[in-house]
Parts: sequence; structure tokens; C-alpha cells
Amino acid sequence: MRGVEAALFVWRDVMKGAFASEAIRKRTEKLPDGDRILVTSLVYAGLRRAPLWKNLAVRFSGRPLSAVSVFAGDALVLGIAGLLELNSFAPQVLVNALVEVVKKNGRPKEAGLVNAVLRKASQRGKAAVDEISRSPSLRDQCMYSGVPNWVGMHLGDCWGRDEARRLVRLMAMKTFMSLRLSPGIQPQPVIEELEKRGFRAWASPVLKRSIRMASSAFPPGLPGFREGHVTPQTESSMIVAGIVASFYDGGPALEMCCGRGVKTGQILQDLPGICLESWEISAPRLEAAKREMKRLGLEGCNLRFRQGDALKLEPLNLPKLVFVDAPCSGSGTWARHPDAKLRQNPRKLKELASLQARLLSRALEIVAPGGVVLYSTCSILREENERVVAETLSGCPDVVEMPLANIYHNVQRGRPWGYYLWPTLPWNDGFFLAALMKRD
Repeated sequence: MRGVEAALFVWRDVMKGAFASEAIRKRTEKLPDGDRILVTSLVYAGLRRAPLWKNLAVRFSGRPLSAVSVFAGDALVLGIAGLLELNSFAPQVLVNALVEVVKKNGRPKEAGLVNAVLRKASQRGKAAVDEISRSPSLRDQCMYSGVPNWVGMHLGDCWGRDEARRLVRLMAMKTFMSLRLSPGIQPQPVIEELEKRGFRAWASPVLKRSIRMASSAFPPGLPGFREGHVTPQTESSMIVAGIVASFYDGGPALEMCCGRGVKTGQILQDLPGICLESWEISAPRLEAAKREMKRLGLEGCNLRFRQGDALKLEPLNLPKLVFVDAPCSGSGTWARHPDAKLRQNPRKLKELASLQARLLSRALEIVAPGGVVLYSTCSILREENERVVAETLSGCPDVVEMPLANIYHNVQRGRPWGYYLWPTLPWNDGFFLAALMKRD
């Protein structure tokens, strides 16, 4: 009961704009592990395909969600998601728990409606989902996958309807955790320790220093995490950071948007002698990056963190390599972070593209002649990727694109700029990467 009630409050927090992971942490910090897992599973099941669950709630209740209280509407959506997406508890238990929570927190008379609708969904929901999944309509595929319709239409315009349908399906894939091993850490002992703790894990067939898991996990509870031996990171992210490191040819390097420092740590591990300056506009993210370096034992490296606006800061040394991991919609990570979809819209996308173009132009201004700029996003939307590159290059006749030698798999050439890594596996997110050289 406590877990189901907490899940409904977390859901309401997220609908008001909170980050799901933060809302779950706050609402479950006093709950036992079993309830915390239930809350996380139920909330993320709801978020991954929220438009689908809302459609079914309307279909089986015969009324718009606006006709019931917010609490009852949330109970219908989360209940349908749990019944059709999760196998962790009996349907009867979930339905009874939600009915009791609605009696306690919502309108008691609506408990009967919630009970009737959820029982109907338990009996007829799978057939309804199967019907929608078979629809050739891109709009229905967006609903089935929980992808905003405007994003599906955007993908259709860019890649064609068939490819767009495939991409929106990938954007709803259930994701698992992968781990980056620090230098000197062998995979087999880590795998054995993970399996002792009930996790299924194996060495990645793609990356030498990566382990794949068949589930997700709480990072601080993983063997070797506190010691800095392992770092949760998607394989796509590892590939991007590895490609950045492959372009390093000595001299100062600059990371314009380091975030929480996950790729920063990998670059420093891959290039122990690098002289790296890392910028970040957010003070909390920068503090998180500093803690990450401490956890990895990289505090003594030749690294200088600086807080500030990357459009205004001046590098301490003229960089020969600049990495712009630009703020973006995160559309390539929506399967992993489904609440991010709620914070995007066409207007926000245009604002992000404008910022990205300014960041890329700034990077090309400050990189040394003969130097390279690596531009990256975790988005699969062209407006944030090759269109940004095209707009920037139109005013930079002294800049040329460089080929990427360290491309691994699931790669699509941009049209015509850069490369995409598609989120085709549970350990991959979608990324875009372009390498641009300023002629000497």
C-alpha cells in the first residue's frame, strides 16, 4: 500500500515538472527497498508510454480524464500501466491497493469507477494494446511508444515514415545498465561479484572496458562503485567519449559543457597526460563532476574546472581540441529518462537549436588553427544536429568536417553532416557526433 501511494505522489510531482529520479528519491527515502523498487517500476512504466495508458483510461472509462479528480485520473493511468507492463505483482493486489488509496486521498465515490475501469483494463487491455501496435499509422505508433506526436512527425519529415516508425519504437525500449571499467580493472571479477549479489552480467562484445547487465541498479550499491572501479554509463556515451579521445594529438584541450563529469572521467582515464579545462554553467552539476573525479581518483590530474557561461568564458590556454557536449532535448535517451519528454515542445526545441549553434560557433572561434571541435548531442532530432552544423559551417569557410575512424555499430550518416548512433540495444542511447577541423 505504501509503495502504491508513494508512486501516485511521485507521478503528481513529475507531472508538475519534477525530475522522476529526484522525486522518487525524496518520496521513498524512508520506505523499505521493496516499496522503493515498486515505486520506481510503476512510475517508469507509466512514463515510458503515458499517452497509451491515458488513451486506454479514456477508452475504458468512457469519459475524459478531466471529468474525474486528478488523483483518480492518476490512479487509472498508473494502474493500467502496471497491469499491462509489469509482472512483479498480482493484478488483484494492484487494483485493490489503488482503490484504497483513492478512497483515502481522492473522492471516495470514485473508488468504484477506478475499480471497474482497472478490472476492464486487466481483461481487455492487452488486446487493445496489440491492436494499436499493429496500426500502420505513425500517430498510433507514437502513442504506442509514448513519443510525443510532434516528434514522430518531425522524424517522419527527416527520415521517412518507415524509419520514423522504427525510431519511435526504439525510443520506448526497456533499458538496462552498462558499466565502464576503470583502467586496470578486469571484467571477470566484477561480473562474479555482481552475480553473487543477484545481478546477471557479462562482458560487452563491443567495448573492452564495458560490462552489460540484464537490469538496472542503484549505483552506490554496485560492487566497486564507491572505490571508483566501475561507472554506470551507456555504451553509446562511452563510444562518444572514446572518439573524442581519439582526436587528441597533444596540447591543451577544452570541454565546454562537462555536466556531471561522466565523459570527463573517461577522457581523463583514456588520456592520462591530457591537459584538460572543463566548463559548466550549473554550480550543482559542477560540484557533482568534482565529486566524480574524487570517486575515480582523478583529483591529481591536470584538470581545471571552471563555472560559467561557455559563450562568455575565455580559455586559459589556446585549445587544440574542443569538445561541445551540448545541452539538448535528450530525445536519444527518452527510453532511459522518459520524464524528459514532458519538458520538451517545438518552441523549446528551437530555443535549444539556437543555443547549440551559438555554442558550436563559439567553439570554432576559440579552437587553435589546425585544431578540432567535436560537437555532440544525445538527441536524434536533425534540428539539433546536422542543421546546427550546416548553419554554423555556412559562415565558416575555413572549417571542414573530419571522418570518424572509431565508429562501432548502429551508425547512420547524417544528411549530410555528422553521424548518429541509434538506440538499438538496451545499453545504448541515441547520440549525434560531428568532428570539425579549423584549417591551419
